[in-house]
Amino acid sequence: MSITSIKRKLDSSRGEVISSASRIEFVLGFRLRRYFFPKTNNKATILFWNVIHSPFLNFDNKISIYKSIPYFQRLKNYPKIKKSLRFVQMLRNRVAHWELDEKESTLEDIVIFTLVGKYRKITINDSLINNFKKHVNFLLKKFGYSR
Repeated sequence: MSITSIKRKLDSSRGEVISSASRIEFVLGFRLRRYFFPKTNNKATILFWNVIHSPFLNFDNKISIYKSIPYFQRLKNYPKIKKSLRFVQMLRNRVAHWELDEKESTLEDIVIFTLVGKYRKITINDSLINNFKKHVNFLLKKFGYSR
């Protein structure tokens, strides 16, 4: 097994995670916009493109806003939505910023790590990616989108 194959698979997994997480961030932002402006108008468009979907609010900020709104807190699936949002955010951040451990990785179990703060690692494998996909599909469904 070559390190090139492992890097290719990691790149593919990173692409899938980052792309899906970006979609969830966009959909969450649009859900927030709809909370403040249920109907699309000029003010709703300005709010979305100039505030919510801008460099001023990152994924964590959007999740925090979502969590702070009592309307969302009363929804039946709120705890699951919150958990899924944090899982998607966590995995996105890790695959985007952590490094490949070439010595511990195999094609089936790719190990990435960080030395920031303290040494931590995570194994990227089919089980983790499938779990991630379940969270993404759940969120898309709950926010009114299909995959």
